[in-house]
Amino acid sequence: MSTRRLRPDARMAARLGVIFLALLTTARPGVAFGQNEAAKPGEVTKAPKPEPIDWKKTTDEAAKFLSQYIQINTTNPPGNEIKAAQILKDKFLTDGIPATIWQSAPGRGIVAARLRGVGRKRKAIILLSHMDVVPANPKEWSVPPFSGTIRDGSVWGRGALDDKGPGVIEMMAMLAIKRAGILLNRDVLFVATGDEETGGKQGAEWFANNEKDIYSDTHYLLNEGGAIMVRPNGSEIYAVSVTEKTPLWLRLTATGPAGHAADPAAETSVTHLIRALARLIDYRPKIHVLRPVANYFRVLAEVDRGPRQWFDLASSLHDPLFAREFVAVPYQNALVRDTLAPTVLAASPKINEVPQTAYADVDCRLLPGEKPKAFLETVRKVIADKSIKIQVLLTSPAISSPQRSPLMRAIEELAHKNKSRAVPTMISGFTDSRFFRHHGVISYGFIPIELSAADESGIHGINERVGVNQLGDAIRRMVTLLEIFGGRK
Repeated sequence: MSTRRLRPDARMAARLGVIFLALLTTARPGVAFGQNEAAKPGEVTKAPKPEPIDWKKTTDEAAKFLSQYIQINTTNPPGNEIKAAQILKDKFLTDGIPATIWQSAPGRGIVAARLRGVGRKRKAIILLSHMDVVPANPKEWSVPPFSGTIRDGSVWGRGALDDKGPGVIEMMAMLAIKRAGILLNRDVLFVATGDEETGGKQGAEWFANNEKDIYSDTHYLLNEGGAIMVRPNGSEIYAVSVTEKTPLWLRLTATGPAGHAADPAAETSVTHLIRALARLIDYRPKIHVLRPVANYFRVLAEVDRGPRQWFDLASSLHDPLFAREFVAVPYQNALVRDTLAPTVLAASPKINEVPQTAYADVDCRLLPGEKPKAFLETVRKVIADKSIKIQVLLTSPAISSPQRSPLMRAIEELAHKNKSRAVPTMISGFTDSRFFRHHGVISYGFIPIELSAADESGIHGINERVGVNQLGDAIRRMVTLLEIFGGRK
């Protein structure tokens, strides 16, 4: 079913949109929603009576649900998030929280659910996550990557940390608040999208552009991109991403005479492409230290008692010796300069055949403020080969969120309660937050879960997993954070 066929004629669509918006933003507990339409009588559920939060029960429930969630294979491509969206929707409806599903394209699911605040005096907050995951090779894993195995105190599987686990933390925090009868003075809007891992066009971008009415009363957003970092010495930092790098995915295509490899031409598509890539690999973009990055390393220096140069990173990087050592660490290098990474190479399918075309995909990540068009021209100059065709596969300029806001103060208070400190920073990747920042929503990358370096290695890696206790503690912190931010003070 195509996106166009999902909707009735324009007049009816408008009427349904008004009905749905009114329900999702003002619905009483117990009102449910069908797929892309107002609630059907048979879907109405009765909200459970308020009861104190049983954290052990909540944690076990979260682990069991995450296991089921992981078992729904949403590898992107193709995604097929609609089944995952359905179990999230059903979970909210069971507790009387209104929820609905959209399909941006056949099989591509998006789900939203709204927990109403009392009085609704303050702007709502979005808790964002994505349902799709990157591929996983079962031969490399200790357990099947889509088994959702609960073993050794952890939930194993692709998506445990990126990004199904964080989505479950957000969902269970909302359910815990609802069940305990905790009253917030602002609405909480849960949104889980698809297609994040391949750019978000059929996920968050579609939702942000096509369903503005659903989040028109929101002004804040929490998403992946930051966490409670457990340092080697055991100390913790609440790292909050306020900005991220701009993706610029390029395809370089070279052409040349096709023929038999026994008597190749002096120049072929492959040799042209290799020379172009060699020039790009040798190119070193200039170093530029943004304020969130400088502040982040200063705090790391204080917490870890690290290199004294980190206290003033921008000045220290003028020292060639220190700069060379600093950028030798890939993650640090990515935080202070634009990067280019050839990731896909394609030419002849046969060893004895010279192909007419050869191409390479290059993943470029630009610092906030850098203009993709200007960087594209730089790439053309570096390649210095007009015969190479350059195609832009994806770009979405980054927008930063303010380092100071009521939501940031709430995160700082949460950190203080746990004898830690919050620090605004930048991530080297990009997330779906950028689509909402473009619509004026203050968006931070922060999920209150403790992550060690070992935990992070599983993200897009092998044997991805999350501890059951990690999951439960994160839900408890998320509830506290929402109480602080949405407390009736």
